[in-house]
Amino acid sequence: MLKLIPILFLFSAALHAGENLIKNGSLNEGEEMPLHWEKADGLISFYMKEKGRGRIIKLDTAVARSQALAWAKTLLKDPKAKAPKPKYLSAGSYATIGAVEGVMLDSDYIKAKPGQNYKLTADFKGDGTPFIWIKGFRWHPKRKGFIDAYQTRLAPESPSKTKWKTFSIGFNPTKRTPYVLKFKVRVYAYWPSGKYYFDNIRVEEIDQKEMDELVKKRGVVKEKKKSQ
Repeated sequence: MLKLIPILFLFSAALHAGENLIKNGSLNEGEEMPLHWEKADGLISFYMKEKGRGRIIKLDTAVARSQALAWAKTLLKDPKAKAPKPKYLSAGSYATIGAVEGVMLDSDYIKAKPGQNYKLTADFKGDGTPFIWIKGFRWHPKRKGFIDAYQTRLAPESPSKTKWKTFSIGFNPTKRTPYVLKFKVRVYAYWPSGKYYFDNIRVEEIDQKEMDELVKKRGVVKEKKKSQ
């Protein structure tokens, strides 16, 4: 019986290799909204279905800024309010939400493991280059709360407006900031004003060899179909 223990241990480890640390990174769990993700507002941020992919994220940065800000205030008062029809401005207008604040959605928090290297991966297509942020947080004893302590970002190189491509970067939130206790993913789009789409968002633990390879290959992309 003792001889089986190492085999069972290795089998268990293999099952967890490449585990996605983002809860519901596929976005498909949940009814109207995906579980473990920030709620979309229905005017500039959306969770929608795409044939052959399931649920994806859509961010629309071409909506008038005045309308987007007013809608945010409305939702604070009435979270069940129905989103208005978007007000679009002329191409290149700097009065859009994308020209100033941009649009974003956040994942749930992930516990940071001291010294651990990670890989962030996401599928993307859209009208410009978005940022997919890793935001790290530390505990502030005087404020009795968490504060920003680390950030890095994936900025897809040469994305397509119509074809899904997969992009990855390596990161280590505790290498230079060992007090980081947790982090989250933030998908963010701004300029040029337009529509931005995200899917299959992953964070997984990697070893130093893979980390070094990602640093060398930063910006390399490949086309990918969604795994079912």
